[in-house]
Amino acid sequence: MSKVTPARRCVLHLAVEYPSLNRSTNTPAVRNFIRANPEVDYRVFALRRTANPSACNALVGDDQGDNKVTSMKYWGLPYGILLFLSMTIVAWRIYRTVQSERLSIASIHAHKFSFEGIAGWWLSRWLNVPLALSVRGEAEQKILRYKPHYKPFYRRQLNDATKIYYVSAWFKAQMVRHFNIDPHKESLLPNFVAERDWSPVVTFQHNHLVSIMDLNVQEKKGFVPLLQAVAQLTTSYPDLRLDIIGGGFPKSMKKAQQHIDQLGLAANVTLLGQTDNQQLLQTLPNYAGMVLPSRNETFGMAYVESLLSGVPIMYSNATGIDGFLDGIEAGIGADPNSVDSIAVAIQQLLLHQQPWRQWLKLNHKIVVERFSRAEYIKQYNLTFGLS
Repeated sequence: MSKVTPARRCVLHLAVEYPSLNRSTNTPAVRNFIRANPEVDYRVFALRRTANPSACNALVGDDQGDNKVTSMKYWGLPYGILLFLSMTIVAWRIYRTVQSERLSIASIHAHKFSFEGIAGWWLSRWLNVPLALSVRGEAEQKILRYKPHYKPFYRRQLNDATKIYYVSAWFKAQMVRHFNIDPHKESLLPNFVAERDWSPVVTFQHNHLVSIMDLNVQEKKGFVPLLQAVAQLTTSYPDLRLDIIGGGFPKSMKKAQQHIDQLGLAANVTLLGQTDNQQLLQTLPNYAGMVLPSRNETFGMAYVESLLSGVPIMYSNATGIDGFLDGIEAGIGADPNSVDSIAVAIQQLLLHQQPWRQWLKLNHKIVVERFSRAEYIKQYNLTFGLS
């Protein structure tokens, strides 16, 4: 007699940042998280705001044709105006869909606590299931700064949630200060990079750095301060080179090249343009270091991909990957708002490029385990009784 395979339990995911039919260029971080957990079924609502009520939609599938995803445009005003009302309407639309599809939902995961987390809170109450909230510092920081009157609701929402996951480890202290969260509810949950056979190598191009950024948001990525820091160092390191990998609109690319030329760095800094992820990961190990002084970065998968490729990093303090690097002796933080701080950090990376690279090769397993999906997924499933 054959065994009957039990049905997988289903998690309802709400995510604004998800590649969808309404916006295919969103980061795949949430999708990577869901696909890393094949023991658990899923239903995703990939949300995209529009200020035009007549433009609202609910399309079956995402950019890859996954029919367990609904690409949903919802009504919402800019700057978070009437955010609570907007997300309540989103919750009601999703609730009606869940009811019409007769879905049995085991838990809800809202991937930004201050936005879709509002809809998640309503759905958790209406469906009587536990709620997981992810904290992504960039978005949450803006809401807490500009909407302090929402804090009483967020306090209740966080109290009602079963688990709070910090994708932005650097933002944890601010959350605790604002809301006095039960520490037993808190866990780190980094974005997962695509699984591959990482093979760090010892050989590389000395004093040849790389930065990976979207040049359409070059101010956020710290492009000009990075160039100014490089300009400070060229006297001491005349062979210093920096490749910028990443595309942008023609206007953005032209602006970036103008900054390079104005600082007299045409011989030191090269814009390589956009490349696909596979080609990027083949190229990365050749560099002495990856430098990215971003501001208000939620996480920054480029840092993890660099470390796993055996490449030391310069990152920003109190943002991005900061908080996930304890014990990893192959990176240095800088104040992204200080050119001098960035220059000092780059100089330290250049001075230690050989020993830091050697450390990454010898301790590759430590880095893999730090960002490995297996343990995070195991604990996630245990918390919500999913497997």
